[in-house]
Amino acid sequence: MEIRLNNVNKKLGDFHLKNLNITISEGEYFVLLGPSGSGKTKTIELIAGLLNPDSGSISGVEGKQTGLIYQDYMLFPHLNVYENIAYGLRFRDLRKDEIRKKVENVSEEFGISHLLHKKIEMLSGGEKQRTAIARATILSPDIYIFDEPTSALDRTLKEMTRSLFRKFHKRTGKTFIHVTHDFEEAISLADKIGIIFNGEIVQTGTPDEIFKCPASKTVADFLGFKNVIKGEVKNGIFNSDGVNIAVNGEDSSLTYIAVRSDDILLSEKEIESSARNSFIGEVTDIYKRSSGVEVIVDVGLPFIVEITRKSFDDMSIKEGSRLWVTFKVSSVRVFSHDTDIHDGDR
Repeated sequence: MEIRLNNVNKKLGDFHLKNLNITISEGEYFVLLGPSGSGKTKTIELIAGLLNPDSGSISGVEGKQTGLIYQDYMLFPHLNVYENIAYGLRFRDLRKDEIRKKVENVSEEFGISHLLHKKIEMLSGGEKQRTAIARATILSPDIYIFDEPTSALDRTLKEMTRSLFRKFHKRTGKTFIHVTHDFEEAISLADKIGIIFNGEIVQTGTPDEIFKCPASKTVADFLGFKNVIKGEVKNGIFNSDGVNIAVNGEDSSLTYIAVRSDDILLSEKEIESSARNSFIGEVTDIYKRSSGVEVIVDVGLPFIVEITRKSFDDMSIKEGSRLWVTFKVSSVRVFSHDTDIHDGDR
């Protein structure tokens, strides 16, 4: 049975969750993505039943058990790892040997069998996280909810944890709801993503839909689109500072466009192709990144283009180089409106 939030509103001091509409299919890995202060944690607390909506309805969670893992793990410091994992089973009619067997099985699955008699204060961040997940898992919940579960981990541990989550979700087939502000995490885990800003869901879709077609300028900014430009559209031509760009968009005197930096081709000669947007310009800045090189080319407007280090070396690019910037009309996202992001923790 799918989980549905229908026009859910919740006032929390000066903050307001507004008309939340979310549908999460049974067995889906749903990621709630948004900046700090957007209302992510309060939204999952509504789903988990820790908060009641002021208006609207939440369905699909009735009679279902939820395993909620917060980013600080909320482990009991006076209990060791074994006792933390076994804690929820104390309230069930189980023999000690049954509890021990369950703890041994779940601790083996998460690679913490050797930690069972350790105190919580002796654990690393990754070990605390796996202990918290094991504690929730041992109760066999119907719905798993993770609140920023990798925020305190280093890059290597984050990647390991994502792999663990993917395998665990595939094995259980349960519904997973995962809160994060990390784009890589959202892309690598989600079947579907919901983006939330200032207490409102502003876009939902698959990772491809979200990251290729953001719904507004602010979503594009948040998702890391490097080329977001203000101008106007008339007869299928976007104009900004005298530069004309072919687009698929309605006429508007105030419009934004966004072009992904990796959707732009950079070349020493004009490319013969069906792409209708091709401009020659001068390289003004170069930024070497771990994943490649960002080259800023001024064609009357500055365009940020992401290329591989090999391409950069092959073209012997330097400041002052004259290069062609080319991209397809289909690579240009047109926005006729915008939303605002507000910071703070919710």
